[in-house]
Amino acid sequence: MAVNENTADDDVVSYTFIIQTGSNLPSKESTKKWDDGTMLLTINPGSGKTSSSELKVKEYFDSKTEGSVTVDFWLPAKIGAPKLLKVDLESDTFKLIKDALYVREITILYNRVPYRFPIKNFIYPHHPIHNPSEPREGCVPHFLVREGTGTLKHHETEDFIIKAREEELRITKSMVNWKVPESKSDNRLYPGFLDIMEYEKLPRFLQFKEANFDMIIETKEKGRDEVKSNAFDNIRTKVLGKYKEERFCSFEEFAMYLKEKSTEIGWAKANVSEAMKIAKNFRKDEEFGRQMLCGPNALRIQKVRSIEGRWAGGTVPEHAIEGRSLQEVLSEGKLFEVITDELDGIPHGGNFSKKLTGTKQTWYTILADCLLYVRNDEKLVPVLIRLENRIDGKPETWWSPPEPEITDLDHPKHLAWLYAKMWFRSADMGCYALSTHFARSHAINESLAIATYRNLPNAHPILRLLQPHIQGIVPVNVNARSVLVNPGKNAFALFLSVGCDVTGVFDNYFKKFSYDELIIPQDMAERGVEDIPEYLYRDDMVSHWQIIHQYAKEMVDLSYLCDDDVTKDEELQSFFQDVVDNGFRGFENGAGFPRAVSDKEKLVEYLTAVIVNISVFHTAVNFQTFNSYTFMPNVPCCMTQPPPEKDTEVTMKLILDTLPVLEVTFFAMNISNLLGTFSPIERFYLGEPGLNKLGMMGENMAVAPSQEACIHRLGDRMRLLKEKIDARNKGRYFKYDVLSPINTPLTTQA
Repeated sequence: MAVNENTADDDVVSYTFIIQTGSNLPSKESTKKWDDGTMLLTINPGSGKTSSSELKVKEYFDSKTEGSVTVDFWLPAKIGAPKLLKVDLESDTFKLIKDALYVREITILYNRVPYRFPIKNFIYPHHPIHNPSEPREGCVPHFLVREGTGTLKHHETEDFIIKAREEELRITKSMVNWKVPESKSDNRLYPGFLDIMEYEKLPRFLQFKEANFDMIIETKEKGRDEVKSNAFDNIRTKVLGKYKEERFCSFEEFAMYLKEKSTEIGWAKANVSEAMKIAKNFRKDEEFGRQMLCGPNALRIQKVRSIEGRWAGGTVPEHAIEGRSLQEVLSEGKLFEVITDELDGIPHGGNFSKKLTGTKQTWYTILADCLLYVRNDEKLVPVLIRLENRIDGKPETWWSPPEPEITDLDHPKHLAWLYAKMWFRSADMGCYALSTHFARSHAINESLAIATYRNLPNAHPILRLLQPHIQGIVPVNVNARSVLVNPGKNAFALFLSVGCDVTGVFDNYFKKFSYDELIIPQDMAERGVEDIPEYLYRDDMVSHWQIIHQYAKEMVDLSYLCDDDVTKDEELQSFFQDVVDNGFRGFENGAGFPRAVSDKEKLVEYLTAVIVNISVFHTAVNFQTFNSYTFMPNVPCCMTQPPPEKDTEVTMKLILDTLPVLEVTFFAMNISNLLGTFSPIERFYLGEPGLNKLGMMGENMAVAPSQEACIHRLGDRMRLLKEKIDARNKGRYFKYDVLSPINTPLTTQA
């Protein structure tokens, strides 16, 4: 037991500190002890008579794996209950190179009552004489932590606590800044993002480094090495006059290549099995429709309310709609569409194709739209496809399924229909990769995370609610901006037809984006998709929305006693304003995000939208990429021949010559695996120890018993949803379990 220097006063009370340090995430490294100095603790700093002196803890702390240290102090009874805790580190002056320390949480036992102070942040030791007041080495100079549920600023009555949260917020704002637009003339739309462009320069609390474990690094390096080797061989053989692009001679060869690579590189066999199922069925219209409803881009389908406009020039054959008239099935609400308007004006790709193939290729970008019909057997099938090579000034062409009496799949009409579907799926994949996945799941969420960090201090209950969800998005986006969507080092340009103008696709997408799209029930209603049979993406998204909405409401009710509390919460209102002014600067009406929220109901809706979009929605669109996209004929990432014209005679050779060559196919497969693989440190709404999956409890800063009760109730509801999804999937050839709560991470890491 440590004893405070001031023990002359008989009126003393025991304070027990339980100090939890080290990563709370699994690590391959053995336990390492932090021994670079001394921890300094102060209870109620700045409060006058109730402030303790600076308490020194010289224990060795766990710094690589989870651990705790317990120390006791006798302190004057006048200090009373610990309301605010200051945590600092003083260095060992004999060490020149020091490590920062990750502190998870500190609990103080006072009068046998636990007072929990959640931290989850790094701190760097300062010199014993020079105690900084500003960030150093990417770390805050010290922690000032409020205990329990967190509080609203206008509920605080003690000046020392108010000053502490203001100081903390000032320091965080100095570390987390919006990127200032470089040119006012560039009016392309893109949400605000962090002004730091290199991962290593991020503040330590934003570095989610543990996500880059050896497993992922090794997989990435294997893929990168093979791509480099192939490209080098191609260039060398081209110089020698022996180069020939390595193309596949059949769909079966694509499937065999997928199996061979999965064994060689170690891709998950369960995912490969799902991809192979798709390989067997991808030519069927029913499978095409299933993927529109349950694939990675399932949010794009919407009801057709008129056959004028884009569909006026096409003709749907009667046999495709079971002998009925188009007007009849339209009036019954059985027609749906998927469109790719954000590709308008996007040039053909292939500018960097030589890096992989050794020769320059053109990858064609076209506009492609698909009309779908719900048959009487409740299967959704495509009935009309519109293709338009607008970049080359070509007219639109129309494609429809062959007559049912033509049963030979290699008949020219079947091949022409298959070819049209491939062109549409290729365009749809471009929209998926850049719009659905990156723009909606990454760019938007980063803005929301930055505004959270800049406006809500540690003491704020909404920060503690959102923290498990926002912690991954900023670092993964910083990495992505350097290697995935950087115009100079754009990985998308190495395999996507649309990859050479990612900013153009973003601009087209964000011109139409609205905050209302994040309100899942409202979005489903506006798209008119409430009644499509077998729309499992809709069913599971709505279920998650309802569960998380209830969770957010319960958490909000703990801190906001009435609507007036929402209005008076200046930190919260600053958050809403920051999202509009900086997160969606230049967007018309701030993309519909509210500049202010005045009641609890709208606050709960907003928080639900943030949590669902950053966790559930990202899961739905990200963790099926391998299953859906690695068998290349199912969804070609690029098309290497000009798009078909009306009188094009489609042959199997033309189809195979249009699909990507081997090197591009492998690169796309490897990227799909990397993006669609769980990080080893992922946490999920439900834990599953047998699958090495961790639940959400360990990541929370919401540590008060009332808050943990809310989290447990959330877990109970998620468990019921899992059981419902499990029961639904029994006997299904294609299971839809991507949104099972044991598969749904809390945050965005890929």
